[in-house]
Amino acid sequence: MKKPINKLNEKFIELEKKLLKSQRVLLVVHFNPDTDAFSSAFSLDYYLRNELKKETTILSVDPIDKLSAKLFPKKQVRNTYKLANYNTVMILDREDSYYKLKIDEEIIAKNLKIEIINIDHHPKPPIKEALNLVNIDASATCEIIYNFFKQINYQLSPKPAQYLLNGIFTDTGGFRHNNTSAETLEIVSDLMKKGASIRKINQLVFENKSLNTLKLWSIAFSRAELREKTGMVVSFLTKEDLDKCDASKSDASGIAEVLNTISGSKFSLVLYESKPNVIKASLRSDEHKGIDVSAIAKGFGGGGHKLASGFELHGNLKEINKKWVIE
Repeated sequence: MKKPINKLNEKFIELEKKLLKSQRVLLVVHFNPDTDAFSSAFSLDYYLRNELKKETTILSVDPIDKLSAKLFPKKQVRNTYKLANYNTVMILDREDSYYKLKIDEEIIAKNLKIEIINIDHHPKPPIKEALNLVNIDASATCEIIYNFFKQINYQLSPKPAQYLLNGIFTDTGGFRHNNTSAETLEIVSDLMKKGASIRKINQLVFENKSLNTLKLWSIAFSRAELREKTGMVVSFLTKEDLDKCDASKSDASGIAEVLNTISGSKFSLVLYESKPNVIKASLRSDEHKGIDVSAIAKGFGGGGHKLASGFELHGNLKEINKKWVIE
């Protein structure tokens, strides 16, 4: 059962006050941003620009992927920034971009007076110098932002409503994952009343797979192995696989969910080379299988949720003596 969202109400009021005082806001999404991260940024960007008349920048160090490019105006996304230009920095859907970008160190080194806001639904320690708006029971960071807008009586128009729906839809796997609650569906219903469309995001995510994406998936499926002792289904993709299929790393999204449906599986693990010398791992499971994949991810320095987590490894996938290893 979800914790009452009203525990965040005081922080929502504090957040509104801080944003009213700010003039220039930097909205930071995590490395390899997903739809929930971008949806969080663009919904807040719309509110800040149109309602509060603030200057904003959406920051993504990594390029916007194919799916996100269809959902968001990518010309608004920047990959560089000057921290001193901003009064407020908002860290969205976290995954530690705040520390990876060394924002904390730069603030101290340059004695900058900047408000730090952290909005997230992942179970991570709070950022000590930030206003932390964290609800690990929320289905997505967009669900927290929806409740913020509701608390401050901001009337959503169709565009920001669609952004929020996009984030919730994708982070719940189209409402198939266990993080879909009655409250989540009530929020989605309200977003639809405000002009958002499930059909629109469903077509892009599930009904609009390119032939190249399906070719990539077929490679991953052909390599899948079920380890009966552990119940793990594992597969992998190399950079060469992506190049061969003319696919991007975003095309690998969803493979772990499909492999997790294999009979006899307790959880799935998909490894793919996301960039030179970096291997990204995605873990998925289901409530009835009794596996906490976040505990596995934490063992490798990653994190996430009980049923959907990930981590990164340094190295490359190579075939040696007809066996694939990480070097």
